[in-house]
Amino acid sequence: MKKILPLFLLALLACSCSMARFARGPESRDIEGLTGYDGIIRTVTYPSSEPGLSERRMVVYLPKEYERDTLRRYPVMYLLHGARGNEKTWIDSANVFHCIDTLRRQGRAADFILVMPNMNNYRGDRDYRNGRAIPATRAFFTVNGEVERYFLHDVVERVDSLFRTVADKSGRAIAGMSCGALQTIYLSANHPDTFDYIGLFSPYAYPTGAARYHRDVYGGLRWKLKRQFADPPAFYGIYIGKADFFYPHMRLFSRRLVANHYPHRLIINTGGHEWYNWSDFLESFCQEAFR
Repeated sequence: MKKILPLFLLALLACSCSMARFARGPESRDIEGLTGYDGIIRTVTYPSSEPGLSERRMVVYLPKEYERDTLRRYPVMYLLHGARGNEKTWIDSANVFHCIDTLRRQGRAADFILVMPNMNNYRGDRDYRNGRAIPATRAFFTVNGEVERYFLHDVVERVDSLFRTVADKSGRAIAGMSCGALQTIYLSANHPDTFDYIGLFSPYAYPTGAARYHRDVYGGLRWKLKRQFADPPAFYGIYIGKADFFYPHMRLFSRRLVANHYPHRLIINTGGHEWYNWSDFLESFCQEAFR
């Protein structure tokens, strides 16, 4: 009980901040019609393996040379949103395309395919509409492992089938913020041979609420990390602000990784659980991936 209570209080705090700061995208926007960027924007609606949910959508950003150099294959970065977010949140709240374009022009980032999937846990098609977002409290407390359980089949394999990807561990990165960082921890730990670059932006490492009962996805992190770091990823970065309410938790998590000799980097910034930090974290992570 003593262990659960602090996590519960942190969860409540996270949700209250999420309501104020976690932007959801406009409910109707022609994403592919956006202009002024170097790359090519695509949206992909694909079948969902989750019970009661027939489809999901992801946004894909291709390098500008993708359609001209038809023999070249590209690594892929999967970028996850947080509670109350959707597949458009990084576009609306962090101007992610501009960030990547700038880094590439300056030679500070490799060419890669960016994939932003929808990571919400839905009860069925009735919930999957109007921007594909759900209330922050529900998003936070109803994490049940469904989207993570089918992520490799529905998202990763779909991307590999549709685009010219480097379809192995060395060609895949995954990152997320807040609740999306939690999902990133477990997706990378559950599939240690899939992702070589891991970015955790303002994460918390141990799930609360319903997620605790889905042991196949969220259980046994200690043993999963041991397996993951037996052949360690090329980069495992924890990004956190000093004013973030998860900061003490992440310092402890990092110390546990150090105690087990798991190579990683703890990157500490000023500020808290907010987009100002997440934008900076993404810029830093893009410079580490595939280099």
